[in-house]
Amino acid sequence: MDPQQSIEAGNWVALAAYMGFSFFVGFAIGFATRTFMKIFFFGAGALFIALFLLQYNGIIDVNWSSFEVAYNGMIDWVSPHLGGLKSFITANLSSAAMAGLGLFWGLRRK
Repeated sequence: MDPQQSIEAGNWVALAAYMGFSFFVGFAIGFATRTFMKIFFFGAGALFIALFLLQYNGIIDVNWSSFEVAYNGMIDWVSPHLGGLKSFITANLSSAAMAGLGLFWGLRRK
């Protein structure tokens, strides 16, 4: 059965078997990352809107420069860890190309 027929028939198990384990792992990582990022960015956006509204109404005074320092520190901490994750994935999966395709497929919008 070719992949297009598997998708049309709704047979995702056959499609996953055709693509391989590396594709499945990449897809799972991409899907989980996309879901986590949606939740995280929604929460962060709601928090910042609340801060903007509270500051605009004069209820609180927000020190935005301390937010910038904390953000830059977080980015400095996360950057080397993401490089290690990439190295781990490419070293431990038999097909890095299929894992990359699965990651892309999991991150894409429907």
